[in-house]
Amino acid sequence: MPPELNPDHGTPPHLLIVAPNEPDYQAVVWPLLQAPVPGYRLTWSTSVREAMSQGRRAEFQMILLADCFATDPNHNYLHLARRHQLKIPVIVFGQSIKSSHEERFIEDGAIDVLELTNINLNVLRRAFRYIARLQQQQHQIQTLRLYDDLTGAPSRLSFTEQLGHAFEHANRSATKLGLMMLNIDGFKRVHNALGPEIGDETISKVASRLQAGLESGQELARVGDNQFALLLAGEQDLQAQLNKLIDRICYLQQRPYRVQGHNLALGISIGCAIYPDSSKDMASLVRHAGSALHLAKKERGCTFRFYEERNFEDAVNQITLEPELLNALRQEQFVLHYQPRIDIHTQRIVGVEALIRWQHPEKGLLFPDTFIPMAEKSGLIVPMGYWVFNKALEDMKLLDAQGCELNRIGINLSFRQFQDDTLVPTIARLLSRSGIHAGRVEFELTETAVALNEQHVSQCIADLSTLGVTFSLDDFGTGYSSFAHLQKLPINTLKIDKAFVQGVTDNPDDAEIVRAIINLAHNLRKDVVAEGAETAEQINFLKRNECDQVQGYFYSKPVALPLLFKQLKQQRQKLAGAETEAETEKDNISNA
Repeated sequence: MPPELNPDHGTPPHLLIVAPNEPDYQAVVWPLLQAPVPGYRLTWSTSVREAMSQGRRAEFQMILLADCFATDPNHNYLHLARRHQLKIPVIVFGQSIKSSHEERFIEDGAIDVLELTNINLNVLRRAFRYIARLQQQQHQIQTLRLYDDLTGAPSRLSFTEQLGHAFEHANRSATKLGLMMLNIDGFKRVHNALGPEIGDETISKVASRLQAGLESGQELARVGDNQFALLLAGEQDLQAQLNKLIDRICYLQQRPYRVQGHNLALGISIGCAIYPDSSKDMASLVRHAGSALHLAKKERGCTFRFYEERNFEDAVNQITLEPELLNALRQEQFVLHYQPRIDIHTQRIVGVEALIRWQHPEKGLLFPDTFIPMAEKSGLIVPMGYWVFNKALEDMKLLDAQGCELNRIGINLSFRQFQDDTLVPTIARLLSRSGIHAGRVEFELTETAVALNEQHVSQCIADLSTLGVTFSLDDFGTGYSSFAHLQKLPINTLKIDKAFVQGVTDNPDDAEIVRAIINLAHNLRKDVVAEGAETAEQINFLKRNECDQVQGYFYSKPVALPLLFKQLKQQRQKLAGAETEAETEKDNISNA
């Protein structure tokens, strides 16, 4: 904050008088000379160029400018001061100033306009006091802009300026710059549940504790309601320094916060990026740290992530694909592939699972993990699910017409589909229109879909069951509520999660779990399907333990309809040949 303009307190103010001649200079100076000691420090300038030069060099608290230097289009101090961002307050004075000129001077940046005939010590002092109050207000406004009034930490604006300076220094000195972004997990829940007063006190205590744990020269900035940021610069291994700091922060955050009688446990998520290792410029440094933070927030507790190019590319792909989803549905860019389910004893295809793929015009064939989460989030999974169901029924009709009838087709149901009030009537209508018997349709459920709203989902399943469709429970053994679902829901088939199936030959625990699930299913009079079988050893284990069906790459990966038709046709021809051989052998025995 600049010194006071009251000469009776502290250091005498330094004033620059810009006047073209001595009479004008003396007209302003004379009242000031009447002030008691220590008076004012005065400097006289007779030209705009000289005034600009002195204004840059010296610390003036005020400039008194003759009006002729504010009207000359070629030598206008106000215009030049604004162009060169000189912040010294200016009062324009003159013999007789028109009101139109006065308004223009104010618009050009003057603080006040005074006529020489009215100037005396009291008038100047009032003007100086006004400017002092104005400067104080501006200083307060600047403080509010640059510092968070709740925590006292630098604000987002201040941090952005600090980041710019640090980035320039890193470029000049060829050093590294690390950006750490921190999210206080659970703060919004505290704020909403306990109120803004406790929320404010909590975030203030968080900032104080974290700042106290930093080393000298490290400063935490508050860049959002529950987000902070921190810069580190260095020539050596900056990631090791960041890791050390992360360990310190996580240690500090373990202890609960005591706020107005409440013990509040808050987690923290941290994202880091380093220039120039993983970022090319300041914008990408900020973006990459934010991307790393986003990944860290997906996990619980004190978690951190450093930016990795692969993760960022995945995030960019997600953003670019989201607006394309709706068009893909309209333009029928989705296709179905089918993975056969094999009777482990007869080695015949007894069913398939319908799996959606996106035939993207530029990116090629995309698998569900690329777009299904986006569809779930946006709600497009509902019309997409109906498209899958309708398309699967149409494909079954095509296979039936070629004499390659499937016993059963499995179709996944999303938890979002259960939230659609028209689910049951829509399924009934599509079944009726297709002519496919409902008993040939098996809806595959995940435990997530069931657990989110168990009462509502159970009612939907019961209503769908009256249509004649059957149900399987997918990824069985991975959820906490599997056994409860078996008791309450009309489940016909259990599908053992591939993580267990693929471990049966080298992990005794996985082998025991698979045996237990098979025995449980049979005791409850349910079929059991093993997913993800890829080796002959796994198949032999499943066969020895009386598993009913197998689905996995050992027999077939998911295939398009034409290839499925080819597999079914070969199976039909093989069965027909076997039946012919059996009839021939029977005839030979009879004739003998």
